[in-house]
Amino acid sequence: MLVAKDSHELTADATPAASPTREQIVKLQNAMLPIQCDQPEPRHFFAPGMYLRELIVPAGMLMVGKTHKHAHFLLVLKGRAEVISEFGRMIVDAGHISISQPGVKRVVLAIEDTQFVTVHLNQSDTQDLQVIEAEHIEPETLELSAPNSSEVLK
Repeated sequence: MLVAKDSHELTADATPAASPTREQIVKLQNAMLPIQCDQPEPRHFFAPGMYLRELIVPAGMLMVGKTHKHAHFLLVLKGRAEVISEFGRMIVDAGHISISQPGVKRVVLAIEDTQFVTVHLNQSDTQDLQVIEAEHIEPETLELSAPNSSEVLK
């Protein structure tokens, strides 16, 4: 996950913008790579057959998420955020529950401090986060600052 902290506020009277393309989201992600900032640390929870990930995102933080291989639950326990993908934009508030579809790359702007929780199947009951990530996240190539350099994000 890549993040950038910004002091701009989203106001209720903001004009709705068109949804970005996948290419635009990837360009944003690549532009954010050299930005140095503190990233929120996720907390991980395990139950038989399940993996739960909690992330608290401070207000004003812009994030580009990883692309998931499988559908999973998304819950917003606290706060408010705008979620943007090539399929549309929506504001999610505390109490939001949805199924996050696979293959979608999203941009998230935390309007308020926001507590996100995702719930995934964990059929092998592993607690090895590298194994879980390999099972659930699509690998992608990121463009680093030098034009000919790249790194695979897993």
